[in-house]
Amino acid sequence: MTQTELAERWRLSEATLERWRTESGGPLFLKLGNQVRYRLQDVEAFEEAAQRGSTKTDVEVDQGVASGASHRTLPRLMQPPPRPTRPVTIWLRTGSRRTGFRPVFSGRQR
Repeated sequence: MTQTELAERWRLSEATLERWRTESGGPLFLKLGNQVRYRLQDVEAFEEAAQRGSTKTDVEVDQGVASGASHRTLPRLMQPPPRPTRPVTIWLRTGSRRTGFRPVFSGRQR
């Protein structure tokens, strides 16, 4: 199926599917030339893995199993990897703090 067909099936924007592809999330896809296609079996496998029996996170469910609770853990939804932090540039101002529009020249003015 095409990206448009999958977006309509899941009622998502096509941009979301594009982002998932670049961040290694979402269902497996085929790249045929410049076209993207999704196999029905891959879409259905992704939907199966995304099923949840609770709104709790997988960690909470796993801890419940370890403590003796009878929760059934489901396969974890494929999520994109965390975004790398971007470096922050801080500009320190040096010199005069005058804020006029004309530059200040040392010596004589023109």
